[in-house]
Amino acid sequence: MPGLGSNYLIINSTALPETASFDIDYDTVENVFQTEAGTDIALLIRGNKRKFSVKWDGATSDFKAQVESYCNMPRVTVQFDGGVYNCRARNLKASMVRYSNRWDQSNGLWDISFTLEEF
Repeated sequence: MPGLGSNYLIINSTALPETASFDIDYDTVENVFQTEAGTDIALLIRGNKRKFSVKWDGATSDFKAQVESYCNMPRVTVQFDGGVYNCRARNLKASMVRYSNRWDQSNGLWDISFTLEEF
């Protein structure tokens, strides 16, 4: 697998910086019903539904604002590994790196993570 550089993950046509961690979970969506005789019937709705978990360490406050805007959108377009996926960005977690706001009159550095769940 190639390095997760800036061209590896693209959201809404914007190449993102290299991630500190990147995980993909694959899920199967199905409905299971039970007949009157007690037999289970499973209907496969969708296979290989992707959920991306991404994290950046020490990101700027400008990048934090950009990620917050993704999480407020109802839908984002994600380009990854040659594929294009329609996702929703959720579960934003941002925490300031300890003492980072003391350096160079900055607004601090942030550890940022969120998930991208495919529709």
